[in-house]
Amino acid sequence: MSNSPTHFIDTLTLLTPACSDMASCQVLCIDTEFHRESTYYAEFALMQIYGNGQCWIIDPIAIDDLSPLWDILCDPDILKVFHAGRQDIEIFVKESGRLPTPLFDTQIAAALLGYGQQVGFGNLVQRITKKTLAKGESFTDWKARPLTERQLEYAADDVIWLMPVYQHLQQRLEATNRTAWLDEEQAVLTNPATYENDESSVFWRVKGVNKLKGRNLATLRELAAWRERQARKRDIPRRRMIADESLVEIARRDTLDHNAMARMRGINTGFIKRFGEEIIQVWQHGMDSDEADWPKLKARRHNHAGTELRLEMLDTLVRLKAEEGEIASCILSSKSDLSELASWGYRCKGEAPELACLNGWRYELVGHDLLKLLRGEICLHLNPKTGLPHITPFNADTLS
Repeated sequence: MSNSPTHFIDTLTLLTPACSDMASCQVLCIDTEFHRESTYYAEFALMQIYGNGQCWIIDPIAIDDLSPLWDILCDPDILKVFHAGRQDIEIFVKESGRLPTPLFDTQIAAALLGYGQQVGFGNLVQRITKKTLAKGESFTDWKARPLTERQLEYAADDVIWLMPVYQHLQQRLEATNRTAWLDEEQAVLTNPATYENDESSVFWRVKGVNKLKGRNLATLRELAAWRERQARKRDIPRRRMIADESLVEIARRDTLDHNAMARMRGINTGFIKRFGEEIIQVWQHGMDSDEADWPKLKARRHNHAGTELRLEMLDTLVRLKAEEGEIASCILSSKSDLSELASWGYRCKGEAPELACLNGWRYELVGHDLLKLLRGEICLHLNPKTGLPHITPFNADTLS
């Protein structure tokens, strides 16, 4: 497959016939190269596309107008294949304002078929095709021009070998009746809201957010939203604007002025001179917010009697179902979700908590049995022949 014709496209004159060829493809495998170390937005440096035995490497730095390409990649009759495509799709949305649907993410598909939760592309290619991809250009500067033949070959391999990986995974999904699972898991990728940056919720991703509560947590929300606006406006990383640790330190203060900020590590005099007054105003707005509007941390779970034992039983059931389904247990349920479910299982009263394992295909595969186990409707037994645990309906007579 490495002998597939590869075309380097760096002018609109070359892009037009290339798009015409792409339009005849039913499936296009896509990857992008970008940098994000020094900017807020990803710096789009290269796009690789493979379909119908041809590979196109497109230079977005050299071509000002990529609208013919976006039209092809947003064609609803062409399936677009990515591996771990979240950031690639984010670039599409920013550059074109559209989503490249329908799509197929091989990392998500692989997770549903037992290859692991976040399997890398090279690992997946090796396991499926036995091909070992070169790693020499992993940290290359994709913005530098001209690109070397080695760089172009490395970039092309990322989509050329994506095709057999996709074909293999698609066949296995169909054979195991898991195609609908993929659609469910990819819903977040095809939801435009995923790529909208909600300023009011970014504070939840600030390191140290769990150290604050009440009024101070509301203040952190305002500070994080301010930082988001400033970083986006200047196209710089959030931490370069002001670090998480400094935001938390400011938010936890009961009083704030320029002198107090000057005594904080990580905040220099230049920053205070330029933004100090704004920071104080934003901090004050958070401190003055109504209690009804304060963010609420997730309530701590009570460690009722037997919770740890219930957790062990639930975890055992998940691992059994994972082994039966040839899928990683962490895909079925996180440990934190099982812990919350074990705590709720102390009484099993009211609605069950809203957890991923109790919805969609996970509910069908394991969720309904988790609830049955907590309610005493099924049991875990050791098979005397194999020594392995198995699931049986609960029968009081067997316990007498």
